[in-house]
Amino acid sequence: MSQLVLNIEDASLIPSLKKILGAIKGVTISKPQKKSYRVDPYEISPSGDTFFADSRNVKAVEDDIAKAHQPGAKFTRLESKEDITAFINSL
Repeated sequence: MSQLVLNIEDASLIPSLKKILGAIKGVTISKPQKKSYRVDPYEISPSGDTFFADSRNVKAVEDDIAKAHQPGAKFTRLESKEDITAFINSL
């Protein structure tokens, strides 16, 4: 089966196109599939945290990591309970 995707700027043409295409034997019209952002969270998070089940969240984290590695980037590394407590108290 071959597929053809039409991008139509003028939405008023769609009903006429559906009638024409519907009259052609062997042609079916289907609605576009919604884009899925679902990914397997266990590929990233050992606990399977559902935050990582959305590829948009994964992309945002990857972008932030990339920014942190740019020259001149400033970030705070918290490695211990004391670091976290001190950081929270400084806010």
